[in-house]
Amino acid sequence: MRRLKIFWILLVFILFVLPKQGYSEEKDSITIVEIKNGINYFDINNDGIKDLIISADFLTPIGGNIYTAYSFYRKGETHFSYIPIEVVDGKGAEANIYTYAKVGGCGYDMSKEETNISGLRLIKFKNSVYLMYAKKNCDENSNIFIDKCPFSVVVYKYDNEDQTFVIKKKLQTKEKYCDANEVLKKANIVKFIK
Repeated sequence: MRRLKIFWILLVFILFVLPKQGYSEEKDSITIVEIKNGINYFDINNDGIKDLIISADFLTPIGGNIYTAYSFYRKGETHFSYIPIEVVDGKGAEANIYTYAKVGGCGYDMSKEETNISGLRLIKFKNSVYLMYAKKNCDENSNIFIDKCPFSVVVYKYDNEDQTFVIKKKLQTKEKYCDANEVLKKANIVKFIK
């Protein structure tokens, strides 16, 4: 009788107490990295060694356009190896990832210093690593700098076997946004990945 009572206490503990304490499989941790300009470190291939991400800005003197290019490198025992990214449109062998911003706020909101026409996030979710790229997709009647528009989103997943980022899914938002940072919020990221 005593063993049966202990069994029921343990069962209640496992089913109801542990999930509320954050020990449930449903409460997967998510790490979202906004890659900063310069050198960044992040364990992309889950081997316990921080890999290298390099980003650099290029600002055009006329028009206030800001481009940021990104490169990903896996750290081996003696050297770094470039991590390729699958091409979205099928043209070329690998994608060149860069984001684009324009000096000045979206619409007539000049309180913002710049509007992000596209954006990139590195995400660790459920022990997998993803890249998420969002790009403003306005029609010919809209102004990409001042109007709210839908965004095209590409979700890449790191493939440990091929050691590359491959496309997991492509989608277009139903909602319209001014800035890529609005699209790349945690709630949207989790929704896009699933």
